[in-house]
Amino acid sequence: MATDTSDERSRQPRMPALLATLAGATRNIIESIETRCRKQRGRAELSELTDDELKDIGVSRADAMTEAARSAFWG
Repeated sequence: MATDTSDERSRQPRMPALLATLAGATRNIIESIETRCRKQRGRAELSELTDDELKDIGVSRADAMTEAARSAFWG
């Protein structure tokens, strides 16, 4: 029969905290990727608006094209 050593017992409470930390970090990464994808889709849609539609929302064609050209990586 195996017995717990003090070293094994000292590691046990850390595991749930480590898993919670990893879960939180993973969740943050996924949320960041989702946000970047949403922004990129919005930029693509912005570039497809007509001049009248852009005027309705107060954005010039030049501003729309500048925004649409922004990198998904840099935000």
